[in-house]
Formats: sequence, C-alpha cells, structure tokens
Amino acid sequence: MLGHDQRELLAKLVEAERNVAQGERQYFLTTTAAGVNGLMVLHPGLPPQGLIIFGGDLDALRSAGLISTASSYGRSESFHVTQEGFDAYQKFKLEAGLPTSRVQETVKDYLDAETFRECYGAAYEKWAQAEQLLWKSDSQDSRTMIGHLAREAMQEFADALAKRYCVACESADKTKTVARIRATLSARLVISGDTEREFLNALIGYWGTVADLTQRQEHGAQREGTDLVWFDSRRLVFQTAIVMFEVAAALSRSNRSA
Repeated sequence: MLGHDQRELLAKLVEAERNVAQGERQYFLTTTAAGVNGLMVLHPGLPPQGLIIFGGDLDALRSAGLISTASSYGRSESFHVTQEGFDAYQKFKLEAGLPTSRVQETVKDYLDAETFRECYGAAYEKWAQAEQLLWKSDSQDSRTMIGHLAREAMQEFADALAKRYCVACESADKTKTVARIRATLSARLVISGDTEREFLNALIGYWGTVADLTQRQEHGAQREGTDLVWFDSRRLVFQTAIVMFEVAAALSRSNRSA
C-alpha cells in the first residue's frame, strides 16, 4: 500500500540501478547536507547532484521489503533495491495503462520532476503553459500561442544547458538554439562508439526540425497556406517534451560517465 510519492521514489531507484552496467553496480548512499531539507541519495545512476527525498518514503520502502539496508550510521546508510522492489516496479508500470500511455507518462514525469524544474525552470514553465493551453480553447489564437510558448521553452532550455555545462557558443543570440545544442552536446558528451555518435547527430537534426515546427505553429502555417488544427498543437507540445527529455537525459548520462 504505497503512496504516489513512494512509488515515484521506487521507480527512480530501480531506473538508477538499471542505468549502471551490471558489473559496476553499487549501493545507494544516503547523507545529509547543510541547507537541504531531507535526505540526499547518491548513486552513479542518479544525476550528479543526487536525489533529495523525504526520509519517511525510504522508511516505507524498507518496511515493505522493497529495499534492503547494507549498513547504517546515524542518518546515513547504504542500501540496494531488492528483487521484491524490482517486481513491484514492474507491476506498477504494467498497471499504468497501455504501452503508449506508459511511454508518454515517463516523459511527462521526467519534466515534472523536481530535478528538471530546478535546472531548467524557465523552460519547464513555458512548456507547461503550452501543455495546459492544449486542453483549453482550441482557437487559432491558442494554437499560435502554443507555438510561441514551445519556441520560448526550447530557447530557455538551450540557454540553460549552455550555462549549466559552461559552454561558450559562437552566437550570443538566444534564438540560435540549434547552435547552442550542437555546442553543448559536442563539448560534453562522452561518445562510446559510432552508433551513439550517429544518434547524437540525428538528435541535433531532430532538435532543429522541432524548432522549425515551433516557428510554423507560431506563424499559423502561413508559408504553407494551410490552417492549423488541434493535431498540430498536440504534436508540437509532445515533440518539444520528447526532444528536451532526450537531450537532458543524454547529457546527464554523459556527466555520470565522465
């Protein structure tokens, strides 16, 4: 009988373990830090800054047999996810709905997560406004506003990335998002092979295509001489989320590997 927050924590722990190669698995470590309200969880599969959690949620997972403590000292401990934890994670995910719904929820949960909002708050707010507008009035004005918000979300995201990873871009123009994304990926990513290199090149191209879609949406598809419909808005909101998700995840993985 786990609550929503406890299920979310279990999911983050399981996925962190899965993000580490089988032969390199490590215990999770908890610690406290000055000015941090809660416990900090550290692990190679988590973002470098760790995960801030409510200690009671961890206690609930332990009581349910979903994690097991290896050692403890005060409020610090090391632990791992048990097989029961992996089984519970699988059950939660399979109960979440159709496969397409689970994939979409994974992306939305990633953007909704506190870590993403802390790093890319302005981008998140712009995207969230576009997503909310999608379910409200379906007028031409709302459709073009969705395009405007999505374009600003991508600009804020690319700008925050460059600052977060200390990347100097050739252009100071905030609207040149493709150049900023290319510079950030090139400067930070540890590329392990040709296949990943091809994916990252495709990801840059994908970013550029979505950026073009935001321009098309914001200007009401005037160049094509067609009318925007709700499908155009839905596609743009979803693809903006996906491309930010993929770029952020790729950079986070690179930072752990560095």
